[in-house]
Amino acid sequence: MSRICIGSLIALGLSAWLGSACAMSRIGETEVRLQDGRPCFTISEKEAKRGPSFLLQAVILSDSSTKPVNTVWSMAPDLASSMKMSTANCIVYGQTLDGATASPASAPVLQSGRVYRVYLNTRSSDPYDPTRGQDASFCLVADKTGGRRLVQVRYGMRAWDTGFCE
Repeated sequence: MSRICIGSLIALGLSAWLGSACAMSRIGETEVRLQDGRPCFTISEKEAKRGPSFLLQAVILSDSSTKPVNTVWSMAPDLASSMKMSTANCIVYGQTLDGATASPASAPVLQSGRVYRVYLNTRSSDPYDPTRGQDASFCLVADKTGGRRLVQVRYGMRAWDTGFCE
């Protein structure tokens, strides 16, 4: 009986340790806004208030309307000159920073009605901060003036499930 108790305690302790180890990283929120009619990506006000600064390591934009999900465009700055992210600066879709590499080099036009997901691969200045990047989903839809407006797509919305918005 004591073997069962000891074995159970070991299993319980191991489960608790593994559970906390697996929950050590988190994904924060990206803010997406329009700048000169193009999506622009930065960290959210909520992320900025967390305290540490974030260095940009990559921007990855995917099309959630395709199965499997397709990477549309990515940009990775030279790590020696990584950009410090703040709510004041923003990476415009298709913008390639000095010394960065982009794929494809010329970003394709984003289609109206498709759900896109952006992921900012960032590194926190605080080695104990569990944040391993920020992401957001959005789509561009036609407005009444013939332009396009940005719609944030959140979990629970129909567009989240279908990959398309109207």
